[in-house]
Amino acid sequence: MVTTAAIGSLEYTNDFFSLVIREAPNRPGSYVFYSGISMPRFDPICWGKTGICSNAAFKGLQQLRANVSLFANQRGIVTKSAETPSDLLGGHGTGWYQENALLIEDASFEAVREILEFSARDLVRTILAACQPGVALPAGALGPEAMQRFLESHGKPNYKAIAPSKIAKPTGETADGRC
Repeated sequence: MVTTAAIGSLEYTNDFFSLVIREAPNRPGSYVFYSGISMPRFDPICWGKTGICSNAAFKGLQQLRANVSLFANQRGIVTKSAETPSDLLGGHGTGWYQENALLIEDASFEAVREILEFSARDLVRTILAACQPGVALPAGALGPEAMQRFLESHGKPNYKAIAPSKIAKPTGETADGRC
């Protein structure tokens, strides 16, 4: 985990995902939670595993926001949608997806640190449960680089070739199979 005290933020970032919690402007004791993933980096792990129009990494990031809210609420911390736009896209390149920012109100810095640590493990655990259910995260805390190596070790280099074939209709065929 990288801590940047000068701007009051915590970051957990690698090539697969980025989680950032920054002090909310003009709101002492409140923070803004930003989250984003690289869809192309998760493709070797998820490709062809969850069906058409479904991506475990995309769904995992969406679920993370709800899970962070639950985790915080269980500790007496209020969360709600932030009115601040998410700003994680800079420098991440093509295929980067981010969720809407989340405001974490009246939290201690230690509680925010716990939320960040929970978030990294929860995101990866949720994604793996959908596309590689037999794979479990190693016990204990993993820093961003160790998490990246762990995720890389579970990707398939030839993922497109080994994925199930696409479902497609021949040109000119109707939905009921008639031409």
